[in-house]
Amino acid sequence: MFKRCPGVRSLIEPQIIIRRCPFCGEEIEFFEYETKLECPRCGKIVHREPTETCLSWCDYADKCIDDLESRGLISKLRAEELRKSIGRR
Repeated sequence: MFKRCPGVRSLIEPQIIIRRCPFCGEEIEFFEYETKLECPRCGKIVHREPTETCLSWCDYADKCIDDLESRGLISKLRAEELRKSIGRR
């Protein structure tokens, strides 16, 4: 069926989502795993709708993160961020 997990691309190379600050109109770049950022112009916190990733439903999410980190496809810092998103440290 699949040669690899179809969700792994977003873990290795997260896409950028552009939103406008509702307070000042500044363009803000979110990585797809980020749901809130501080606006660089006005300093207000801007929220965006979360994007569901395979980490939210896959039974093997923790093993996938470990594998990606061990093969050097994601950094230790990125692995820690992903583990936090699934409630594992």
